[in-house]
Amino acid sequence: MTRARLVLLVLLAGLLAGCVGMPEAGPVRTEPADDLLDAEPPVDFTPGGPTAGADPLEIARGFLVAMQASPLSTTVARQYLTAESSSSWVPEQGTLIYTDELRTEVGATDVRLDLSDTTALDRRGSWLGEQGDLRLRLRLVRDAGEWRISNPPDRLIIPLTHFQSRYFQYHLYFFDKAAEVLVPEPVHVPGGAQAPTALVSGLLQGPARQLLGVERTFLPARAVLDDISVPVSVDGTAEVPLSDEVLDLGEQALERAFAQLAWTLGQVPGIERFRVTVDGSPLELPGMVTDMPVTGWSELGPEVVGATQSLFGVREGRVTAVVGGEERPVTGVFGEIDLGVEKIGVSLTGDRIAATTGTGTVLVGMRAREPAGEPRAEDARPVLTGATAPLAPVWDLHGNVWILDRTSAGATLTVVRNARATSVEVEGITGEDVRSFALSRDGTRLAAEIAGEERDRLVLARVQRDDAGRVRGVLPAESLGVGDLGVEKIRDIGFRTPVSVAVLTAPVAGSSRVLLVDVDGSAARTGVPSEAGAFQGSATRLVTSPSPGAGLFVQTRDQRMFVLAASGRWAGVDIEPGLASATFVG
Repeated sequence: MTRARLVLLVLLAGLLAGCVGMPEAGPVRTEPADDLLDAEPPVDFTPGGPTAGADPLEIARGFLVAMQASPLSTTVARQYLTAESSSSWVPEQGTLIYTDELRTEVGATDVRLDLSDTTALDRRGSWLGEQGDLRLRLRLVRDAGEWRISNPPDRLIIPLTHFQSRYFQYHLYFFDKAAEVLVPEPVHVPGGAQAPTALVSGLLQGPARQLLGVERTFLPARAVLDDISVPVSVDGTAEVPLSDEVLDLGEQALERAFAQLAWTLGQVPGIERFRVTVDGSPLELPGMVTDMPVTGWSELGPEVVGATQSLFGVREGRVTAVVGGEERPVTGVFGEIDLGVEKIGVSLTGDRIAATTGTGTVLVGMRAREPAGEPRAEDARPVLTGATAPLAPVWDLHGNVWILDRTSAGATLTVVRNARATSVEVEGITGEDVRSFALSRDGTRLAAEIAGEERDRLVLARVQRDDAGRVRGVLPAESLGVGDLGVEKIRDIGFRTPVSVAVLTAPVAGSSRVLLVDVDGSAARTGVPSEAGAFQGSATRLVTSPSPGAGLFVQTRDQRMFVLAASGRWAGVDIEPGLASATFVG
């Protein structure tokens, strides 16, 4: 299995550029999208060009079919355009995906396209979300005696069936602002030999403008592919021909740039190594070979290498750890003194604990005895007091503690760094009825479950930091659309991978479900299935981690725990019932 789950491609800018008024009259046709192309097209598909004497409707339909060429090519699609519009058409600006039925209405010199339930991708394949029903009008004129389109929209227009069969999800890898960990950004691009070129091209564009406070790139801003493609040899070596701006990078920046390329290209099946060239000459890091393995730089992965995989919890007021199937109290104040702890969060390295108490205080202390020897209650230092109903604290890789308090006025969010607490406002989360929240291991994504009267919501916001990892702000939260997956009530959430959130849903017909939802919100349209079979009963908590190999647990109201077995069934565990606030690190 590759480092990231496969994903899909392309763009949207000036959404209705080139669209004009409606035709006044003409026949209306409703056609299933599948009818424009066989439901199971061949691996490669080369559409035919326009036939002599074709009428406007045939030209319009032929243009739509031609945009489904595989491998992706616009050569035939341009034959349906006037000479002038063919030279000015820029389909690379985006992709528009429509579903269900395509309705066409023909006027004297126009063909109206009613596209239902559309979704858009940007120029490199990032998911832009639903656009609703759209109406496009193609204007046709005589060109050398034949009907041709004079105002093609600057984007590809494809049916959902083509998108689902031809496009795959990959990720572009950038760095967090502190340059400590790689951050994956989902994109959707056509699979096959074109994928490496699409991915490197997208990577060279750098982070999206709105994410410049969230992540960074070490590839030069003006660097481009110095050729039309990223070829892959039969032995699995991808050659990345870059312009000479990359020569200006220092050794450390160049190594970070190579790490981005390694992780991005390493997702493509068949690629084992990569080579960067400038003017045909290989570029290498000091002390390294020219052809570098795509499995390199594993220490920079978004799962955060070194994070402990132990399971922690609270039993009878003390913090315990489950190691090798055996549960025992942790060393230090939280494991040896009953402080009335209710909920906990453990730092990624497992050496620090943040805990809530029934008095509304959040304590932080080391998971070890102080040098003096016997632990004292004072070793657990209060970092927040007067909280109403705080959720379990969350740690990020920079040592910050995130505390979400459920007050009568809605959620408040506090970030503690070096014992200093700072309130953080998050549009779409602050003031809402938040039931659970989670932070991605790379520290750039904040997910929250928000209760609703009829339907709960899952939202995600991006975290802005400075170069030292300090939180500078959080962008407005956006919905991930779990309602489209048939979810009405959510019990708990947690990051299952760096780019997916596991969602525990409330029981339906006596059983609970765990669903995986992509962080870009594409889950409903791409049909993400449940990772696990139904849990027969009422599960109230989800315990999971993005670390490879970490277990996926659910917990019932009486605090019994069940784990997802390799068979896909839920199995009981040896942990005695009653372990409260069970959690992995983070």
